[in-house]
Amino acid sequence: MNDRTLEININNIKNNIIGIKNWTKKLFLAVIKCDAYGMGAVHLSRYIQQEVDYFGVETIEEAVQLRKNNIKKPILILGQTLQEDIKYADKYKVAITIGSLEFLKGISKKTKNSISVHLKFDTGMGRLGIAPKDTEKILEVIHSSKNINLEGIFSHLATSEDPDKNFALEQINIFKNILKKFPGRKYITHIANSGGIINLPESYKDFSMVRSGLLLYGVYPSLFLRTFKKKSFITSAIIGRAKVLLIKDIPCGTSVGYGRTYICKKNIKIALVSIGYGDGLNRKLSNKFFVKIKNKILPIIGNISMDQIIIETPQNLDIKPGDECIFIDDELNIENISQICKTVPHEILCNLGKDRLKKVYIINTQ
Repeated sequence: MNDRTLEININNIKNNIIGIKNWTKKLFLAVIKCDAYGMGAVHLSRYIQQEVDYFGVETIEEAVQLRKNNIKKPILILGQTLQEDIKYADKYKVAITIGSLEFLKGISKKTKNSISVHLKFDTGMGRLGIAPKDTEKILEVIHSSKNINLEGIFSHLATSEDPDKNFALEQINIFKNILKKFPGRKYITHIANSGGIINLPESYKDFSMVRSGLLLYGVYPSLFLRTFKKKSFITSAIIGRAKVLLIKDIPCGTSVGYGRTYICKKNIKIALVSIGYGDGLNRKLSNKFFVKIKNKILPIIGNISMDQIIIETPQNLDIKPGDECIFIDDELNIENISQICKTVPHEILCNLGKDRLKKVYIINTQ
């Protein structure tokens, strides 16, 4: 019945979490925003909540969804929460991010009950975050507010996956200088993302927590890191499977697919496969990527359609309708796909979260 699936190996994900925790010796926040990058936040969090220390989401709606599905671990809303939604953070016992002095002042005046917060400082991302120059004013508001429970302090690295570490190291130093102004009780501190975990030990060794979404699935934030910094404790957890729908002989000179981007230079045999850009397979892979059928790596030819791809197959390979076609695995990996598509692995993964591409969770009980 299901001719297109994304297989998500829960055991590999758990092992990746354990491996990261053993590597860094830090608390682990699993970033499961955007429905766990399309992989199913509720399902995934149920399976891994024993292994993680925190969950990170983007919105109050995502946090509430987890709480309503009996997720008990601490949750941090990483994005900006609207002031009118603070009441839900209190009701569902989730921590919110403070990304500006003005926002902190606003909620300190309007919130009656105690709210757990993490202060986010902008050390170079240029997005959400408190300006370092406002640190003293932030401290004044925190100390004068009985209803603000400062749980953590963090920042976000802009270039952690790059070979050039200079900017990231500069961000880390700025963050350390900010933390010096918060003496006394120990707060949760975190700046390491997936790239930092792999590429920058400086991003976690002096702090108490790391954050990762991509590495849950064994996906690196860049092809550079996968190629040159690959870790033995990180294992691929995703396999994409589709079905061969039809086998057909195509004569020399025939064009294949929309736009006639592929012209047969000889008589060939093709297989029509049940996966397309409507399922999240990026159209930029047309004529540039491969699949596996019967353990043979075979090229995609012609433009990828909404529902189908066309594969050139050897004349002597016995393929029939119903045979399995693998379009993502450890070899046909998301990092390579993102490089071809000139984007980031995060986007590729999110696009594969389409509802039509059924998610199958694999749990080995042996």
